Amino acid sequence: MKERIKEVLKTSGTYFVLLYAIVTIVFIIFMMRMNVLPLKYLLPVIIALLLLIVGMYFLQFGKRVNKINKILGKVLIVVLCGVMVYASTAFSKTEETIKKVTENKDMQTTVVSVIVLKENKAEEIKDLKTSSFGTVSIGEVEFINKALDDIKKDLDVSSVKTTEYDSYKNYADDLYDEKVDAIILNEGSRGIVEDQYQTFSDDTKVIKRYKYKTEVKDISKDVDVTKEPFNVYISGIDTYGGISTVARSDVNMIASVNPNTHQILLTSIPRDFYIPQTCQNNQKDKLTHTGIYGVDCTIESVEKYMDIDLNYYVRVNFSSLIDIVDALGGITVENPHTFTSFDGNYFPAGNITLNGTEALSFSRERHAFADGDKERGRDQMRVITGIINKAISPSIIANYSNVLDSISGSFETNMGNKDVTAFIKKQINDMSDWDIKQTQISGKGSTEWTPANGFDAYVMIPNEKTVTKAKNLIEKVHNGEKLTDKDLE
Repeated sequence: MKERIKEVLKTSGTYFVLLYAIVTIVFIIFMMRMNVLPLKYLLPVIIALLLLIVGMYFLQFGKRVNKINKILGKVLIVVLCGVMVYASTAFSKTEETIKKVTENKDMQTTVVSVIVLKENKAEEIKDLKTSSFGTVSIGEVEFINKALDDIKKDLDVSSVKTTEYDSYKNYADDLYDEKVDAIILNEGSRGIVEDQYQTFSDDTKVIKRYKYKTEVKDISKDVDVTKEPFNVYISGIDTYGGISTVARSDVNMIASVNPNTHQILLTSIPRDFYIPQTCQNNQKDKLTHTGIYGVDCTIESVEKYMDIDLNYYVRVNFSSLIDIVDALGGITVENPHTFTSFDGNYFPAGNITLNGTEALSFSRERHAFADGDKERGRDQMRVITGIINKAISPSIIANYSNVLDSISGSFETNMGNKDVTAFIKKQINDMSDWDIKQTQISGKGSTEWTPANGFDAYVMIPNEKTVTKAKNLIEKVHNGEKLTDKDLE
C-alpha cells in the first residue's frame, strides 16, 4: 500500500488532478456565494464539474489510457483550470462591484471652493490673507460657514472680511466687478452661477477646495424586487467625477418596474418643475435645486408632490453616462429628429449608434428643439432605454469586465446588495425581454421666484393633468396591467 502511495505521489498526473479538484471546489464556492445562478443552472453545472474531476482522474490513472491521452488530459486540465480561474475572478469582481455600488449609499460629499478671478495673482489660500470674501445666506449655508472657519484656520487669523449675499446673481456680479476678492461657493450651486455667466469656469480659478462628508438617511422602502412592483428614481447630477458629490439634479426620472409582467415605465419629470421642496420649508422651487440639498430632498419632495412611494434611487453623473455607454460598446437609440447639438455633434434621424460622449451630448441638448426641455427629457429616456436593452443583451458578455469597471464608482443606489443579486438571478432564470414604455410630465414656462437662486428665474408650472395621467400609468404598471401605446397617447 505504501509503495502504491509513493508511486502515485511520484506521478505528475496526481498533482494535475489535485490542482483541478481544488480549482473546481473554489469555483463552486464562488458560484454559490455569488448566488446569481438559478438552481436549474447551478445544480447541473456543479454535477458536471464534479463528474469532470472523476473524468480527469481516469484520464491520468485509467489502465487503458495511453501516454498521449494522459498528456492531452493534462492540457485539458490546464485549460479548464484557466477558464474556472477567470470565471472565479469575474464572480469575485461582480460581487465586489455590487457591494461598492450598494454600500456607498450612506455618505454624500459637499465640496466648497474658494474662487477668484483668473487674473488674480493668488495661487494658494495663504495668498488671500488680506482679501475680502463673498458668502451666501441661501442654500446649504452650514457648509459655507464650515469652510469659512477652515479658511480662518488656514490663514491663521481670527476673522476675515466677508460680504453676505442673498442672491447668487449679486454674489457673482460683485466678484466680476471686483467688489470682493474671492467667493466661497458650494460646488453643488456652481450651475446656478453658470446660468448667469456661461464662461464662469473659464473666467475663474479655484484656490482651494474643502470637502465635507455627511450621512444620508435611509429613505429606501424595501420590497421583494423579484415578485413585487417597485419604483426607482433616477437622478442625474450635473457634474463630472465623484458620484457622491452633491449637485443639482438635472435628470429626473421614475422607473416603474413590474418583475412579473416584465414591463418598465419611464416617467420623465422636467428639471425646472416648480414644486414645493421639503428641504426649503416647502417653498416652491425648481426640482433640479433639490439635488443641492442631497438626494433625500429630491426623493421626499417628489414623493410628497406626486403622492407615490419611491422605493429606491440611482444617482449618475456626466462621467457615469460616458463610462457606462463606452463599456457597453455603445448603444442604439431611435432618434425621431435630425439635429446638431450644442457641442457640434450631428445626429441624423433613425436608429443611431452612440458612444459615451455622443450619448451625453444627445441627452443634454434642448435648444435645438421647439419643445426644448420636454424633448430633452424624451431623449434622456431614449438613452436609458438604449442602455437597458444593451445591458440585457448577450453582447454584454464580450465587454463584461469593462462594464463592471465602469459601474464601480459610476453610480450609486440605495437598493440593497441582496436585492440587486436577487434581481439579476431572476433575469438569468427568465431570460425574458423587457417591454419599456415612456411617458412625460409636462407644464408651462413661467418666470417665478426661486429661493435657491435668490432671484426670479425660468420655471415650469406643472400641468396637473399630465401629473395625474403619469400617476395612473404608474399605478397600472404596479397592478400588473400591460400598458399599450394607446395608453401613452
